[in-house]
Amino acid sequence: MTLSAPIPAAACGCDCPELVARLMPVDEALAAGLALAQPVDGREEVCLRAARGRVLAQPVTARSDMPRFDNSGMDGYALRLADLPASSALPVSGVCAAGGGLAALEPGTMMRIYTGAHVPRGADTVVMQEHVERSGDMARIIHLPEAGSNIRRRGEDQRQGDEVLAAGHLLDARKLAICAGAGLGTVSVSRKPKIGLLLTGDEICPAGQDVDGGEIWDVNTPMLTALCEEAGADIAAIRHVPDNPAELHAALAGIADEMDMIVTSGGVSVGDRDHLKPVLTSLGARIAVSGVAMKPGKPVTISRLGGAVIVSLPGNPVSAFVTWHLLGRPILGRLSGLAEAGTPRRLVRTRSRIVHKPGRCEYRPASIVGTDEAGLEIVSCGARTHSARLSPLAQSDGVVLITGDTACVEAGGRLEFLPF
Repeated sequence: MTLSAPIPAAACGCDCPELVARLMPVDEALAAGLALAQPVDGREEVCLRAARGRVLAQPVTARSDMPRFDNSGMDGYALRLADLPASSALPVSGVCAAGGGLAALEPGTMMRIYTGAHVPRGADTVVMQEHVERSGDMARIIHLPEAGSNIRRRGEDQRQGDEVLAAGHLLDARKLAICAGAGLGTVSVSRKPKIGLLLTGDEICPAGQDVDGGEIWDVNTPMLTALCEEAGADIAAIRHVPDNPAELHAALAGIADEMDMIVTSGGVSVGDRDHLKPVLTSLGARIAVSGVAMKPGKPVTISRLGGAVIVSLPGNPVSAFVTWHLLGRPILGRLSGLAEAGTPRRLVRTRSRIVHKPGRCEYRPASIVGTDEAGLEIVSCGARTHSARLSPLAQSDGVVLITGDTACVEAGGRLEFLPF
């Protein structure tokens, strides 16, 4: 899709003076969080089959030229174009098949050749079989080709020793194809960052159990476990902690030196039972972000304690989900060694009018419902964001960014879209 205008560096439009004094703009919060994270030490050699989703730790260089030899780009006939008589007919002197050796073309003849086969010595052109009429041992060309047609030349894709993939790439199917095409059976990847999940709340009850009184089922543990593992982390510890400062202090202190990252959920706001920030301060944590001018997720806090970056998410599931994508996942990407750890964005159009209260920027769940005449995606979203309602999140493809100074976006207006 071609955008009609480039998207500038990430910004939320919520850095007006009265808000900056209390809350940090999203782009500054992300930069501050990334500054706390350094790629983890350690790497391992894994086979290509086990490398999907891992981050490349060393560049990939080609073991040989690709293609390794001049070969045919299609099924047809190989010949020396200058040998072709006025009748455009020549005898067929042999066959070249993929996997076979290098043959020599007899002067004044052509050879049957198949896709991927060595171009025989002396031939300079391959004619596709659809342009040839065969009669016994003779073949007549009915559409004269240009010299050099349909030959894939040695080294035209890559040369031996070329760097074909830099360190820092996330290995997906395309990148793994490049690795295999370079002749590698194994690749060096960064070790997976070790993550500890620490979830607070006296009211939390494991999903599947019966609830009583004021209990609610625990959504964030399975959700955050899946999000972290999808992003390439190793979940090394899961701790459920009551709303008690002493127990929270002990839990954080107990795993900070064992983890590369700690993700907490709940207890991060400013209520009487929100103990996380005072506990972080008492432990001597370096707090780089303490509240962000965004909705949902305003209380999100990012700090460092010992060897671990701590991303403290709100307890409401939608807030936790959105702030993880905007801040937590890019920080994990930096720890994993990703060269680019940002969040992908693209422009979309709104299907209907959107009303927004100016102040904080808002990331509102949205669904893709079609495309306009120019190919720009059209999205639909609700009238407001509800931090504790899961159903809109399940039905969404991502979030649209409504900047802090926006009061209204008319139907057909353009917004940035961040896919999940």
